[in-house]
Amino acid sequence: MNKRIYSLIALGALLFVACSDNSSPVSGSTSVPNMGNNLNNLRSPVLCSVAGVKDSLEAVEKGCIWSPEMWNRTSGYRVHTGFDNGTNTSGIWTWHVEQGDGGDVRFEWPGVATAEYDSMALADVIDKCGGSLCGKVVYELNENKADSDAENVFDRRASVEFYFAGKDSLGNIKEVDASALQGICMEYSGDITVEFIPSDSIASLNKISTYGFRTYSWDSENSLSKSKKLCNMWGGFGFYTDNQNWSEIGLVPMEDVLAHLKGVRFIFNYNAENTDFNIISIDWYNLANVPMTDSHPYDGTCEPIYVEASYCECEFSEESAIDMASVDARLYLDRKKNKAENDTVPLSDLTKVCLKNALDSLDNLHEIRRSKAFGSAPCDNPRPLQFACADGSHSTTIEFYEKYGEYKDKIVKPLAEKMEVAVDSLFDHCMSLSD
Repeated sequence: MNKRIYSLIALGALLFVACSDNSSPVSGSTSVPNMGNNLNNLRSPVLCSVAGVKDSLEAVEKGCIWSPEMWNRTSGYRVHTGFDNGTNTSGIWTWHVEQGDGGDVRFEWPGVATAEYDSMALADVIDKCGGSLCGKVVYELNENKADSDAENVFDRRASVEFYFAGKDSLGNIKEVDASALQGICMEYSGDITVEFIPSDSIASLNKISTYGFRTYSWDSENSLSKSKKLCNMWGGFGFYTDNQNWSEIGLVPMEDVLAHLKGVRFIFNYNAENTDFNIISIDWYNLANVPMTDSHPYDGTCEPIYVEASYCECEFSEESAIDMASVDARLYLDRKKNKAENDTVPLSDLTKVCLKNALDSLDNLHEIRRSKAFGSAPCDNPRPLQFACADGSHSTTIEFYEKYGEYKDKIVKPLAEKMEVAVDSLFDHCMSLSD
């Protein structure tokens, strides 16, 4: 058998046990010790069966709907930032390319795109994309440079951006104070870096450094083309720079950058598998909209003053359960593999290949993305995950602890046990192979 067959055997077997016998929604709740039983009953975790529900009452009730207001497929040709300075020039999409010595980079748009600062500059593209902003980034070799390297793609970049306030009457891009907001949410596909566009004064202090985050979509062409939703708080924007001389870099605190912000830039990272992109939805991550009622701090001494983090009901999905269970299955198989390698009888080459590809298949099953973390999904009815307390401490909510505990016990654990049985069978098969 070749490598591909081993991989398909491993992945197919584990997917089969994970997705067969589709579980019914669980009911009831698990009490937190010493916390009493006077809380409202928990709603059932949302399982795979809800994933295909579109705009129905059931989907709304289970927290699977997100209605972004800044940018969506019906919002027209501009981003509705809420910060327009009165000139009606905010939220206009613009696109930019920066060429490098290794070759050129260009956009391949599905429609007509112009470079003017005008809301209609990308209107035809947005229409062709069904209301989103989509396209492809193409990297080309510099044929006029003898030593040009087609693989040297990191000295050039392609990006789109928009400005929160827009331009003043003199054509200068104005800044806004975004300190009161907590972050940004987006639905997208592709491998994208999101970064701040600070005011000129902040940029001169930071020199060529900035704050941003990468969506970490590196898995495969199929994963890169699949749309994903995530929220990232400002604290999740990391400081990074291309300058290797740190003595030349000034670091302005995040709060100062947020107080003097011009806009947001979306950089489309090179990926050998796929350079297509799609920006489908954008909205602010605003915890002020998360209700504090009907939620209680786990720490009995906490007096909640505001919500620090939230979660959505649909994060408790069977997809996430498979993701969590596959982590345990991989660790279990890795332990069995290491034990076998330490035995006195050497493993055959076929056994080594089989075990390696079984582990690779579990890695593929478990898509490592920050968007998998609880509290990073957008929805219309988020619930409190963590409170800030009056004494300066922090407390997770009882409701989240209970729901998470029930979810782990009744959804994740049974899946993990089925995967462990499959891993035992797969391990025995691999060990039976001889050269």
